[in-house]
Amino acid sequence: MAPIPAVPSPRAGTPRRRRVRPLAAFALAAALLTGAVACSIGPSTRPELATSGPGGELPPPTSAATTGSSVPVGPGGSGRESAPVQWTTCDPEVPADGAGAAFAVDCASVQVARDDSGGFDSFFLEIARARAPGLPDDAPTLVVLRDDPGRLGRSAVAQEAAALSPDLQAGYAVVTVDLVGTGASSATDCVSETNQAGFVGLPADPSTGAGAAAVTALSRSLAFDCTDLVGPGLTQANTTFAADDLDTVRAALGTPTLALLGRGYGATLAAVYADRYPGRVGSVVLDGPWDPAATPGQRAATTGAALERSLDAFAAACPGFPGGCALGDDPRAAVQGLVQSLDAADGRGGQLTGGGVLLLLSTELGDPDGWPALADDLAGAQIGDPSALTARLYLQQGGSDSAELTSDLLLYACNDSAERLTGDTLAAAFTQARAAAPLFGPYLVGRAALCSSWPAPEVALGTVRATGAAPIVVLGAVGDPVSPYVGVQAVTGQLAPGTAVSWQSGRHGSYPASACVTAAVDGYLLTARAPARDTLCPP
Repeated sequence: MAPIPAVPSPRAGTPRRRRVRPLAAFALAAALLTGAVACSIGPSTRPELATSGPGGELPPPTSAATTGSSVPVGPGGSGRESAPVQWTTCDPEVPADGAGAAFAVDCASVQVARDDSGGFDSFFLEIARARAPGLPDDAPTLVVLRDDPGRLGRSAVAQEAAALSPDLQAGYAVVTVDLVGTGASSATDCVSETNQAGFVGLPADPSTGAGAAAVTALSRSLAFDCTDLVGPGLTQANTTFAADDLDTVRAALGTPTLALLGRGYGATLAAVYADRYPGRVGSVVLDGPWDPAATPGQRAATTGAALERSLDAFAAACPGFPGGCALGDDPRAAVQGLVQSLDAADGRGGQLTGGGVLLLLSTELGDPDGWPALADDLAGAQIGDPSALTARLYLQQGGSDSAELTSDLLLYACNDSAERLTGDTLAAAFTQARAAAPLFGPYLVGRAALCSSWPAPEVALGTVRATGAAPIVVLGAVGDPVSPYVGVQAVTGQLAPGTAVSWQSGRHGSYPASACVTAAVDGYLLTARAPARDTLCPP
């Protein structure tokens, strides 16, 4: 079997340091180490969905204006302060081209003060701005936060601008942020090459035997390395502080309110921002948020269940792929057999494991357009040639930057929850997840258990309310396996100003994939008028 390509490191088995500023604090907590995100389950308190018309037109919108003369204040206070941003020419690591379109690109450093953070007086966030041709320097800004920290930050600003609809490109300058601990903002890598291989090579069922031992050993090694490299600021890397940092960016941009578009973890961060600074909410779109009030064990169970349903949909669609289904008459059984055979071969010495296949599927299943090629690569591994599947996994994990992205994910995930899955708690989580998702559940719990040796969090996430904020638009695809719909419902129900726009799709990320969703979002961001409450968009 083909080995997983090694991630270059100055010293094998030793954590690699990325660029570290002298006052390095680490940022922003991210999605749970399940490789996917999820939520808690509960009855919906929302009214019936309003369905769009045959042509995708939407019901009449409602006003997004904040009522009342006073500015609502949340737990974060009335707002942070900052010197005005000074835009300069970006370095070559920030391209001006995105999807073949050229943008005017600028970069800046925003100094952030955390006087109450327990030792970090100040540090810098690195941000970038992309403007379409002809858009003036004083155009309104839209801060885009999509998916896991470190993946789509400052250097992806042109890519993020190109991903928006033409109307939004013509109306907004797009701003992206290297969250603290990622990219150019005090970035540090505390994951060694050895630990990265263990992370990617976890077995599919780490609940017993060698798999359980691997999780325990890796958890301890990761906690030791990161504590050693990061020091006492390790537990200050959390989404609560990250939301405060975003408000400093708002102040630097010189706007009284912030326009935000978040997806996945970025949507969850935006929801926490709205909860802490409801009076600073201008227009906020949450595309597939996960529920910050759910525990890692709960998220593993609900994410696993969503992935199982998506795998069923993949198997049902497989016979209709061009050229037929490469996985045979029973595609699901073929995938399960591949996972079991790879784990039986004990490939943790750098070979593709069954857990690696599940890690890959945890994101690839959210892209139905790519399913035919995915089926071909799975079939290749089934007959003894996993090279194409291994290459997919390598790219999914960030290629040569995979250890850095794992560091980001680890820091954020472990510092946002007080739950540590050990002993009876871990056994109960395995039982719950296995019942909800026999194939994916145990693996996702094992991923979450990698935080078991981590220090207690500085601030754990909880329910978000955003009381008094302007309407917030929450997007969700009903079959999304990466950000399960029950999590979207949970966040919408928690947010006092939450307005749902749902899409009958199994894709991860509704905007701008759906024309109906795009019409709702563009209308909201360009006119400050939210769509009708609980709108349902067709497939």
